Amino acid sequence: MFVVQQRKAKLEGYVQTLAAMDELIDFAAMAAAVDKACPRADRSKGGRPPYPTEALVRMVFLQGLYNLSDEQCEHQVLDRMSF
Repeated sequence: MFVVQQRKAKLEGYVQTLAAMDELIDFAAMAAAVDKACPRADRSKGGRPPYPTEALVRMVFLQGLYNLSDEQCEHQVLDRMSF
């Protein structure tokens, strides 16, 4: 019973942190700056489309905030919509 309450409180803390981060950081502007500095290859010949730059920038911030490796960050993002 207490474990469920603790888990819920911890998840709510994550959501609050992410909401505050979203208010403070303009991820769209950062993604545009990344795209300008490092343009992506032309995908007109085919291949899997890349992830949006804004999503990747957000993931880099999450990795730094929660001290996650690439694999851990990917797992967290796939596991929870709030992440």
